[in-house]
Amino acid sequence: MADPLDRELLSALAHGGAARQRAWSLLVDRHTHRLYAVARSFALDASTAEDLVQTAWLRLIERSDQLRDPDALGAWLSMIVRNEARRLVTRRREIPTESSPEASSHVADGPDRGLLQDERDVALRSAFSRLGTECQQLLRLLLTEPPLSYDEIAVAVGRPRGSLGPTRRRCLDQLRGHLPSGFEP
Repeated sequence: MADPLDRELLSALAHGGAARQRAWSLLVDRHTHRLYAVARSFALDASTAEDLVQTAWLRLIERSDQLRDPDALGAWLSMIVRNEARRLVTRRREIPTESSPEASSHVADGPDRGLLQDERDVALRSAFSRLGTECQQLLRLLLTEPPLSYDEIAVAVGRPRGSLGPTRRRCLDQLRGHLPSGFEP
């Protein structure tokens, strides 16, 4: 998703002074939320996600002169976060466990209801963990709060906007296929 404003802000960064500080602040404000969402879509903890976002900003400082298309700065920063996150996840192979914060949400209206909710949560997490990295990332991005636009998600996953709906459908079909028969959300 090309954005000519990014070109102007990058140009202001090169000139220094007060304009540089303002341009830097605007760039950070414009892109940090999306970069954080990309990092969190890999099921990384908040501090690791923040580190990846900071890595992207550091790469911009180090390599802004190497940026081929300044109008595509958002996509470039998202790619850095995505690549760093993939590298990190490949090294760690983290899968959420029942002690993770994501696993602790359940209904507290009695032991039977809580137990059933816990069983559903375990089944859903297990099915989700069996999805490929791309499906996991897309589904997480679709569920971020506040919600991201389809354009932001397309940039984050490096796919055309028009492919998101069909890909989402295929990912949800795969997820349903990994759930036990008779599963009720």
